[in-house]
Amino acid sequence: MKQIFHISFALFLALLMGACGSNSKSEANKCLGKIEVEIPAELKNKPEVVKYIKSMSEIADDYALLIDNMFEEVGEYAEKDESELSMIDKVKLTKATAEVAIRSAKIVRKWGEYQNKRTQLEEQLSDAETEALENVWKRFEQRIEQIEARHSEIIEKKEQK
Repeated sequence: MKQIFHISFALFLALLMGACGSNSKSEANKCLGKIEVEIPAELKNKPEVVKYIKSMSEIADDYALLIDNMFEEVGEYAEKDESELSMIDKVKLTKATAEVAIRSAKIVRKWGEYQNKRTQLEEQLSDAETEALENVWKRFEQRIEQIEARHSEIIEKKEQK
């Protein structure tokens, strides 16, 4: 069962990084906290860009919360062999995995849409504004890497038990 869990998790991360119902933002990633992204001075007078950055923050928070919730919901099954699971456990695991897949697909879709929107926005910005937006985007990429690293550590700890 560990293999199924790890494969599902790896597939989700690959989909999200390849593309590189929302929960409450206040709950976002209980372990790492909400992403902190400052609006650069060069972009503060661009309402469409400010809205874009705030929406990207929500997407990053949704991703963090989804992963945390996934570990809460299916984490107990990760340490068990498939033969140790009852039929009810298998149904719960299948349901939780399907729900995560559906929710992650929405996040991946949004992430891709916002990558495309970034390209459109950059066409309307000066060089300094484009550079400022690029720095914000790097912060989002760092956040995804941070979440991935944290949860990879959790998987490694479970495998060592």
